[in-house]
Amino acid sequence: MPKTETIAALAAQTKARSSAATATKPRKALPAGPTPEQRRHATYVEQDIVDVKLKGRVTIGKAYRKQPKFEKIEGLGSEQLKALRFYRAAFDASEMSETRCALDVRPRGASGSDGAITAIEARAFGATTLRGIERHLGAMVHTLRDVALLDFTFSEVAMKRFGSREVDWIDVGKGKRNPRSIVKLVPKSGTHRQIVRDEFFAGLRALVMAVEQYVERRRDST
Repeated sequence: MPKTETIAALAAQTKARSSAATATKPRKALPAGPTPEQRRHATYVEQDIVDVKLKGRVTIGKAYRKQPKFEKIEGLGSEQLKALRFYRAAFDASEMSETRCALDVRPRGASGSDGAITAIEARAFGATTLRGIERHLGAMVHTLRDVALLDFTFSEVAMKRFGSREVDWIDVGKGKRNPRSIVKLVPKSGTHRQIVRDEFFAGLRALVMAVEQYVERRRDST
């Protein structure tokens, strides 16, 4: 076979192998998004999934996580948001499943027994941190819990505590959707919502101080 034909044949074989490798390369799975029903009840944001290894924190993927409703409360400063996020993180850690922590239910046993022990320790630490913070919140702890941890709005807390009433609303519709009448539940009085809001911000002052003291104690211990 002439030299030019040999070179052309080798090039064709190399190109074919390269195309086959590219075709069989698995695509990276996209995170499953929330359902329309879930989106109607909460706001979701796409975030990195971070795993803690000996060499540090490593991003291993992405996932949709529910954004706490307090992130949208008007009038919150940076220190207040930090305190609320710290409080929420302690709560979320304390709510981790004991079964999942013990069994390390992750793809291919991702972290083995070390990962399971770390998860159990994180759950226990979260519960201890939560109790330590809430000791400083006094009578406002119930309002802080409803809003910051359980994602109730001020109106929902007011209705739970003081009762509600029905109000007819007109949905004007968009596009091809026709206007329709909707019955909504609202607090019995607008002052009830304001009472809850005032309690939240009063409790928030105590929360900021509690979190600052807690973080300082942790910093001093290290």
